[in-house]
Amino acid sequence: MASKISREQIEMLRSQVKEPTSVLYPDSEGYENSLERWSEVGFQRAGVVMRPTNTEDLAITVRFARDNRLDLAVKGGGHSTDTSSTSDGGILIDLGGMRHVSVNSTDSTVTAQGGALWKDVNDTASRFNLAVVCGTASQTGVGGLTVRGGYGYLTPEHGLVLDNLLSAKVVTADGQVLNASANEHPDLFWAIRGAGANVGVAAELTFQAHKQADKVWCGTMMFASDKLTEVVEALNGALVHPQRKAAAQCVFGLSPDTGAPVITTVLFFNGPEEEGRVHFSSLVNLECIGMDMEMRPYTEANTMLDDAMPPGGRKKTIGVKFASPIRPEFASELMEELCSKLATAPELAKSCLEIDYFDLSKVYDVPVTETAFPSRSKTLNGAILLQWVDPSKDQEFVAWGETIQNMCDNELRRAGHEPDKLVSTFFGYTHDDNMTPEDMFGVNSDALLKVKRKYDPVDVFNKLNPLGLSG
Repeated sequence: MASKISREQIEMLRSQVKEPTSVLYPDSEGYENSLERWSEVGFQRAGVVMRPTNTEDLAITVRFARDNRLDLAVKGGGHSTDTSSTSDGGILIDLGGMRHVSVNSTDSTVTAQGGALWKDVNDTASRFNLAVVCGTASQTGVGGLTVRGGYGYLTPEHGLVLDNLLSAKVVTADGQVLNASANEHPDLFWAIRGAGANVGVAAELTFQAHKQADKVWCGTMMFASDKLTEVVEALNGALVHPQRKAAAQCVFGLSPDTGAPVITTVLFFNGPEEEGRVHFSSLVNLECIGMDMEMRPYTEANTMLDDAMPPGGRKKTIGVKFASPIRPEFASELMEELCSKLATAPELAKSCLEIDYFDLSKVYDVPVTETAFPSRSKTLNGAILLQWVDPSKDQEFVAWGETIQNMCDNELRRAGHEPDKLVSTFFGYTHDDNMTPEDMFGVNSDALLKVKRKYDPVDVFNKLNPLGLSG
């Protein structure tokens, strides 16, 4: 599936879909905007951009790509930092025209179309005093995050995003629209939870929602770098809350105001301020240089990190894993390496290292073979978030980010863990990475290949975590 689409084929495809599905040529108005993504890294120019507004036209486009052996990519929120949601001369399906969200208050479920963003879901669900487990950035796409796992502030209490998925309407490679759930096409339902990008396009997803109070205690605290040991020890101690109502993130970087090294903590407590202050007392009682904690609407909690990483420019997300509890001495080594690099490469000044202090007991209590998602280990997740401008620096900066990743792998070994590259929210691969199914999906690889051969034997869906089937 490496063929570019011709103008004649574009016209054929256009004649098959219905209005108001947009068919955007390279010289059409709106084409350039349709290619915009959160990161410019991995940017490619599609031969045509299809922006369906309904599942039928989405299915027609997928089937057309298969029948004509055309390269096909799918963009949901456009938040990837690689080529997995782009096509060089083929068909790009932009799901941005499918963002509707509905709520069934009787059974507390939320259904979102494949192009919805988490902001769409959070805002709609909140009107019914409900919430869905979601990511920590409101501009992320619902479909893309769900099929890759999905961690957020509600994960300690309710598990992964994909563990709260009840069913999905999936467009398979032959253009069929199948309802996948525990009762219908259970093998497909198993696969989309962790490897959805390999077996179809999620046109619609239905989640179990949870009762959610309107306001939570959340916000940020910023500390000078000399408080690093105390901050890390405090976060280690606050990882587990008896009712699993707490979550936190720790960000190493430079102050946007002074350029000095700082540690920023993002704190979340799903309850009253008094209880939150008790749980995070070791942090709250520590001298800080900035504090913005208050009772806020739950929907605002998932926007706290949006401004730090706005769309546009060159970005790369590199996943890392940490042994818990995190050694303050190791945290100091990471901080020193990060700030040293940012000082010598000012272009990286807005980059950072982020650690998720989420209690993952609910995640690793689920047997790894229950879904295709392979990464249910007793480690903490994090990411190096690189931001820069000059395309000629891509290789240099990504290579440096991988040295941080290697430092974390060595620390895992020191703590008795064997590092792996299993796919998850922060770990994803393209053809350039030359990963085997076993590398990416571990014990689930054989079962996943079986489902892949059943629903996509000619490998239409081969962009993210490619399984290597020959078409």
